Amino acid sequence: MRNTTNPKGIQTPTPTTTAGGERRQDAIGRYRFEAILWIISLLLFVISCCFVHAHPAPYSIDLSTTETVQHLHLWPWLEAVLRFPSILDNPLPSLIGGIFWSGGMLIMGLIFWLRKKSPLTWFQNSVFFAITVLGSAGMNVLIDILVNRPRPDPHKYPVRLDTPLVPFPTYPSGHTEHDVAYYGFLLYLSFTRPVREWRYRWFLLPLQLFAVYDILVIGYSRILLGDHWLTDVLGGYLEGAIYLFFFIFLYRGVTSLLARWREKRRNEHSVRAI
Repeated sequence: MRNTTNPKGIQTPTPTTTAGGERRQDAIGRYRFEAILWIISLLLFVISCCFVHAHPAPYSIDLSTTETVQHLHLWPWLEAVLRFPSILDNPLPSLIGGIFWSGGMLIMGLIFWLRKKSPLTWFQNSVFFAITVLGSAGMNVLIDILVNRPRPDPHKYPVRLDTPLVPFPTYPSGHTEHDVAYYGFLLYLSFTRPVREWRYRWFLLPLQLFAVYDILVIGYSRILLGDHWLTDVLGGYLEGAIYLFFFIFLYRGVTSLLARWREKRRNEHSVRAI
């Protein structure tokens, strides 16, 4: 369990505590472990991209997995549940959802400002959410083009394609990467200290459960629809996690900078008042 010292949320970093109110010694040890794990994940991802680029044809595990998934006789309602994340992740619904969340956080910041409270946290959350989603999507497109792996083609392989064949490279899976970064960052924000201490935080429980469901199911959904191979999906999960934690690292750094800036302004106002 993390130790905290300030029940009011973001605070000025000190030699013993972080901007989030955590004990700095505990946080440094955890951050080092996360950084090492992130570097290892990045190296694995780069190696996987080079390997798939050199051998773009589907592997035996790709074919067997797709055949198994597509030949399962599921209840219609269950198959609809498994397909839903892919539908929700199509360009238009995804754009509407992103505008909703980013705009909603901006509106909350405006409400705080009108109430003479600091809106910085809400504005920061809105901007970072947009940067995370757009930045990760742009990088995914670039890597897809560089790897240049053809999409599953039912004319070449014994698979069923439930959507039109998209003439765009397939590794890593963009839908999978997007959902890990998109819902992963929303999950992270929902567990940051100011939100944890919000009196109505339990209203976010359905969102948190849906985010976990979407992240877990999106990979299966892409294989079920025939849009991606298993290795595409695994690469998408790894890529999404790399982007997610990269932007979380940046978010933490900016949080500390904003906390120091806010404390500096507070001190300046105090001096002027004297």
